Amino acid sequence: MWTARKPAPLQPGGPRRWRCAPSRRLHIATAVQDPALYMAGAIMVLPTEGWEQQRRIAEKHLADLVGTIRESHPGLLVTTEVSAGSAAEMLVRFSHSAGLVVVGNSGTGMMASVLLGSTAKTVLGSAVCPVVVWRDFADVTDSSVVVGVDGSATSEAAISHAFELASNLDVSLVAAHAWNPVSEAGGAMLPGLVDWAGLEQEGRALLTESLAGWKEKYPNVAIETVLRQGNAAHVLVELSRTTQLVVVGSHGRRSVARLVLGSTSSNLAYHAHCPVMVCKGVQ
Repeated sequence: MWTARKPAPLQPGGPRRWRCAPSRRLHIATAVQDPALYMAGAIMVLPTEGWEQQRRIAEKHLADLVGTIRESHPGLLVTTEVSAGSAAEMLVRFSHSAGLVVVGNSGTGMMASVLLGSTAKTVLGSAVCPVVVWRDFADVTDSSVVVGVDGSATSEAAISHAFELASNLDVSLVAAHAWNPVSEAGGAMLPGLVDWAGLEQEGRALLTESLAGWKEKYPNVAIETVLRQGNAAHVLVELSRTTQLVVVGSHGRRSVARLVLGSTSSNLAYHAHCPVMVCKGVQ
């Protein structure tokens, strides 16, 4: 598990990397099992020797990681930490002072390749800073960054982070908006009464308004817009096949979505083919 004070270097497998300012710090943290294991209501205390061995193995692993990172990012300040207890609680705690938290999409269990890990789920739901759910993906290092746009406050934060990432990585940005006549009608739709052209025009206007001013702030970023009819999560999952990162807000515009992690961001965390960054709001 990784945490960083500012958006961390994204290095998905190729030579391209963030041009990090010297003041930025990468904090690499891992959690080892607390000496006390709770099973069926009883407390089973691990032998001190076994717990210390876990810690030593974790510290050695972190030291190896730091050595590898410093070879490719010699100017980056890297610190490490081994905590006892819950990895999810540790990362949520870090999120209160970090600029970005990065976590793997699954654990090491038998179903790890299918299900979103419990740590990632907890961090996505409780962290107060942007969270990247990382997964192995095809080597498309020079491909664009995709950002989901829906006009919400967290979508504004996603656009801000996406432009910064695209600028630092020197890649293009794809801004995608999906319009769904069912959701726009609040779940009730009579096909003959749907103003298809009007809905599409509204979606295009929303994209234009949401992106206004960003080209001037990031003149080096080429922008492509994608406007499609359909489910937003499905559209972004499909786009994730050929991109290196998808950036979205944690919830959409509907009031009920503000109570929980939004369905679009949740679906992407489970099903995207590349890493996903979920933004909580303008920092």
